[in-house]
Amino acid sequence: AFRDRIFRAKFSSLVAADLKHAMANLSVPNLNESLSVDARREIDLRLGVAFSRFQTQYFRTHFAAQLGSLARTVTYGPCQMPTLWFCVHRHCQIQ
Repeated sequence: AFRDRIFRAKFSSLVAADLKHAMANLSVPNLNESLSVDARREIDLRLGVAFSRFQTQYFRTHFAAQLGSLARTVTYGPCQMPTLWFCVHRHCQIQ
């Protein structure tokens, strides 16, 4: 019912020219791309939960005295490192 009324804008930056190009070239969503996004999201979630548990237990076991109550949970997520890099990079630019 909605297949003919839903479109996707593809862009990988927030530069005005790129956004305008994406809006001028809308496409129909691709089912396989959508399913692959769902699969990546599920893998990222499962990996993040498993590795976060492992890290938390490891750091509690090996560094409890040094950490004290500072780190109750140590998390991991595939998106955290690139996001952290962008934040640190921007902070350094401002400084």
